[in-house]
Amino acid sequence: MSTRFTPFVRTIRNGAAPALRGGAWMPRALALALVLLGGGCLMTKSAGDELRAEAEARDLRIQQLEAESRRSKEEIDAKLRELQQVLDQATAVLKRGSADVGAQVEQMREQVARLEGESAELRHKLELLDQQFMAQRTQLDEQFAKMKPGAKEAIDPAQIPADKAGHYKAAYDAYQSADYDKARGLWREYLTRYSTDAKAGDAQYWIGATYTQQNKPATALGEYRKVIAEYGKSNAVNVALYGMADAFYRLHACTDAKNALQALIKRKPEAALADRARKLLRSLEKPPKGFCTS
Repeated sequence: MSTRFTPFVRTIRNGAAPALRGGAWMPRALALALVLLGGGCLMTKSAGDELRAEAEARDLRIQQLEAESRRSKEEIDAKLRELQQVLDQATAVLKRGSADVGAQVEQMREQVARLEGESAELRHKLELLDQQFMAQRTQLDEQFAKMKPGAKEAIDPAQIPADKAGHYKAAYDAYQSADYDKARGLWREYLTRYSTDAKAGDAQYWIGATYTQQNKPATALGEYRKVIAEYGKSNAVNVALYGMADAFYRLHACTDAKNALQALIKRKPEAALADRARKLLRSLEKPPKGFCTS
C-alpha cells in the first residue's frame, strides 16, 4: 500500500474497534444514509451560517424520523411474535382434542384476528413514516445541495497552493493536524481542479476518512462508496472498502460490514490492512448480544 495511507493504517492499528454502543439501524434508513453528498464551491459567511443551521436541523429531523420508524418496527416485531405464539397455542389445542376444544379454538381465533388487525395498523404506520422520512430527506438534501460544501469547509482561494502537489500536501497536512473540515474542503477543491489526476481516488478516500474521524459513519459511507464507484482502478479502493466496513460496524449493520471485509480480503491487500480486516471480521462472528441489527 502506498505510503500516503500510512496514517490511516496506523490509526486502525492503534484505534482498536469502534466503541460498542446501543441503538438500532433499519435497512431502509441505512440505504437512505448512503445518499451521496458531493461537489463543492466557495461560499460566503452568511451562506455558511445558513448552511450550518440547515444541516443541524436536517440531522435532527432525520434522527427523529429514524427513531419513530425504529419504534414502530419494534412494535410490529413484538406483535408478530405474539401472533406466532397464539397460532402455536391454537395448533396445540387442536391436536389435544379435549372436550372444550371448541371454546378454546374460538378464543384463539378472536385473539389472532385482533393481533392481525393491530399488526396491519402498525405496518401501515411504518409505511407512512418511511414515506415521510423519504420526502423529508429528499427535501433537505435538495436544500443542502444548493449550499454545499459546508461553511466550515469553505476555503479562501488565496490559501490554496497553485500547484497540484502543494494543494494535495496542504490537504494532507490539515488532516494530520486534525483540521478535518479544512482538509475536506481542500480535497473537494482538489477533485474539482484535478478530477482526472492519478491521486483523485486518494483524495476522495480522505474525504470519507475525515467524516470517520468526526464519528459520522453514515456520511463517511457515501464518500467511501464514491471511491469504488468513480475510481475503481485507484489504489484507494482497498482502504475505502475497510472504511465502509468500519462505518457499517459503527452503524451496527454487521452483515454489510462482513460483506465489505470479505470483498477486501479477496483483493489481497497489503499485510497490515489484511490483518486488520481479518481481526474485525472475527469480532463480527461473535458480536455483543443485541449489537447487530442487520
